[in-house]
Amino acid sequence: MKWNDAWLSNKDCDNDGLLDRHYGYASYRGSGAWLTNHMWGTGEIDGKEYKWTYFSKIVAAPLDAVLDNGIWYTPEGDEIGPSIWGEFAIIQQVSNDKAYDEHGLLYKGFRPGFGAW
Repeated sequence: MKWNDAWLSNKDCDNDGLLDRHYGYASYRGSGAWLTNHMWGTGEIDGKEYKWTYFSKIVAAPLDAVLDNGIWYTPEGDEIGPSIWGEFAIIQQVSNDKAYDEHGLLYKGFRPGFGAW
């Protein structure tokens, strides 16, 4: 996993003895926090070992985002991504896993880059 300081700072910004999350914001919403999650491993199908990989990008939902049926949207109605952990949206998912017949891009929001959020 990799993340920015808004997700979890490597400093104690408010001198409370703890590393800070969404410093300067009441919650993660609107903070610009992001995280990448990259996993890999091996599996077995019919006695043969194979490699699998998974990658996702997750962002804090903007303050003006609207949650509808588990999907975050911009006020204009553009899909940001599926909700995860309450205040966050998945903006991109990539998986290569023979066991699930997944090969490549599974999901891409309309702005899959971190700077947009």
